[in-house]
Amino acid sequence: MESRSLVFLERPVLNGPDMVVALAGWSDAAQVATGTVAYLVRKLEASKFAEVNPDEFYNFPELRPTVTIENGVIHSLRLPRANFFHWKSGLGGHDLIFVHGVEPHHYWQRFSDLILDIADTMGVRRIYALGGLYDRIPHTLPTRISGVVNSPRLTILLEEFGVAPITYQGPASFHSSLLMECARLEKEAVSLWGHSPFYIRMEANPMVCLALAGKLVEMLGIEVDLEELRQASEYLREMLDRLLAENKELALYVKRLEKEYLSQSAPSAERSEDAERIIREVEDFLRQQRDKGEGREG
Repeated sequence: MESRSLVFLERPVLNGPDMVVALAGWSDAAQVATGTVAYLVRKLEASKFAEVNPDEFYNFPELRPTVTIENGVIHSLRLPRANFFHWKSGLGGHDLIFVHGVEPHHYWQRFSDLILDIADTMGVRRIYALGGLYDRIPHTLPTRISGVVNSPRLTILLEEFGVAPITYQGPASFHSSLLMECARLEKEAVSLWGHSPFYIRMEANPMVCLALAGKLVEMLGIEVDLEELRQASEYLREMLDRLLAENKELALYVKRLEKEYLSQSAPSAERSEDAERIIREVEDFLRQQRDKGEGREG
């Protein structure tokens, strides 16, 4: 496990942990995966114990580091990276490892090896990779959580927890590479995906984060206070319901999405410019509501 690519802050001794991986990028629409793990790390007060050296994995001209400068003085430089956190459940329960960061641009195999070396050394039982995608679904119905497993015997797990199995063929994320490598090493791995309504383009969509976090903690068999996510989700729902009450055209559109969702029928034909217009209308409304709130606070 010694490597120039990995810097250890401590080496915790853990009890049969599970590992949860969330990486920003192509597989993190609406930031629901990284948003969910960031929330769980904060609520569980998980401790950072290692970080990936970013130099060999990230293309800095493509994903620029961020700098903080005040009154002409540089204070900090933040590089894209991946961090490892641990949480001890106590009372003999199983512990957790969280991996939170950015999907690598280069050397997926080597990046997988880093994760799986830690998993092997610390006795990880199962790996959960979280993702997010935009979908033609309405915000007015329960959030869809779908999943992929790396062994046929694990499909019963998806069924047990009400996770819809994915059928897909196309461009792959790092998740796929990780799950295939886990299969080669006979390590159980599950990928959970939160489906975000395509017309809600916001960071860490709380409605989807709440559903994804709820499903994950149920599968992990742990208790986490999700009240903050619940309140944020309810607030967003109220804002969107207000928009539907004011915009009859959008309300009819959402009704059509509901019908498609419930009947599982094929999506109706739609021009790309119509979808883009709906996205802009929702973005503008949510921005106006946010600005009004900030104005009241000031």
